[in-house]
Amino acid sequence: MSKLLPNLPIEDLTPENDYIGIIEKGTLLKSFFLNNKHEFSQIKIFSIYGEWGSGKSTLMKYLQKELQGSFNTFFFESWEFESDENLSLSLLENLVNKNKSKYKKVKEELLETGGKLLEGFARSVTIKTPGLNISGDKLIKTVKEEKEPTFLELKEKFRKDFRNWEKEITTKDKSPDYNIVFIDDLDRCEPENILNLLSAMKLFFTYGKKTIFLCGIDKKAIREAVKTKYGEIVKANEYLEKIFDISFSMPKNVDTTKLVNLYFDDNVRLGDKKLGDLISDFFDKLQFKNPRRIKKVLNKYLIIKKLKESIVSRNIILPNIKNNDSGTLFETYLTLYLLILKEFEPDIYFNLYNLSLKKTNYRNSLNNNYKSENELSGAITSTLDYFDYDFLYLDFSDYDFSRNAFIKLLIYFSPIEVDVLRGYCFNSKDSFIKSFNVKNKTTEYYFILFLFDIQILVKNELRQQDYSINDYKKMITNLI
Repeated sequence: MSKLLPNLPIEDLTPENDYIGIIEKGTLLKSFFLNNKHEFSQIKIFSIYGEWGSGKSTLMKYLQKELQGSFNTFFFESWEFESDENLSLSLLENLVNKNKSKYKKVKEELLETGGKLLEGFARSVTIKTPGLNISGDKLIKTVKEEKEPTFLELKEKFRKDFRNWEKEITTKDKSPDYNIVFIDDLDRCEPENILNLLSAMKLFFTYGKKTIFLCGIDKKAIREAVKTKYGEIVKANEYLEKIFDISFSMPKNVDTTKLVNLYFDDNVRLGDKKLGDLISDFFDKLQFKNPRRIKKVLNKYLIIKKLKESIVSRNIILPNIKNNDSGTLFETYLTLYLLILKEFEPDIYFNLYNLSLKKTNYRNSLNNNYKSENELSGAITSTLDYFDYDFLYLDFSDYDFSRNAFIKLLIYFSPIEVDVLRGYCFNSKDSFIKSFNVKNKTTEYYFILFLFDIQILVKNELRQQDYSINDYKKMITNLI
């Protein structure tokens, strides 16, 4: 039975639902952490690089479970503390308060010292390429308000208190001899808070000898944070190299088929192929592989599917997606594509059928690429003459879907922006690849390539549509 999937870490990870490759990656990292403890007095801060939604939280939750017993494990979901005035102090409190009944005196001393040291830290930290630094005047001023101790004494006291805390929780009978702290959800924090927490970790939390940190990091978020705070003065890559001793990366090859088939029953087939496999192939062809984004799109698709199956659907115009023995595969693809654009490419979605803007851009590009009037005229005829403003509203049930009609359809979905355009670019997939060049290939570019691949399907199934191409965009706009 198909069900909506949450955008949360996979709790009960198995080979069957591990569409990211977490188990394989987690096993490698587990071995690394277990076999390199002798290095942790010097190497203490690690990162897992992966874009938003790539499964960093799932991997760290898996590692936490696998390393329990060998490490004292802590999981700090930084975004939950985003509203706190001092994120680094929240981290410290999270560590020392995990077990509220033990080591009271040690914890109190560490919190007191840490509170004084980290108070005002966010205002005092600065970065000097290629390393970190502290604005001493600001921090000393904060410390002087307490009369004593001095900043240097406070640092030394924090070092001692942190190591005492480590000793208490790692040397008791049956206690693991090392701590590992997982830092999650940094991607979701404000740029200032991201940098302050990472800087505090590097400057103060590495005083320990038995505590290591593993951070899930979206490099794009860090780059934006560094740029927001420091402009071009500090290079994001240099900052990351200074913060993290060793970095790992999330698996790149997401098994889209495993994820998609969580939504579709195996018995839903088109000929000898499962519908889930066909949709998985669709996502792959569109280079749409981020697991969290796929789940968002399929959750909305499933809402439409359930609406069609309900009594409410009698009063609602719904896309004719494939469902049991009804619907068409092309309309299923079209619905998924429009959902992708609306959710993640809103500018493209807004201008999707803007033939006037597209025609202007294409004409300008042709003018720039042809110096001969005869060649330019031929290029314009082979491209711009297919711009048919009425085609968008056609009922295809009695339409003779010729080769020219397919080109008109392609033009409605082709990218608005083009860097280099030559004539006859819509004649075939090869012609399009050679003659329609864009520097940044987005989803709409790959959708055109996909339409070339399913050209026969499009021609056959468009005649079964009850709605025009324009109607589909209206439906998605109104429904979701």
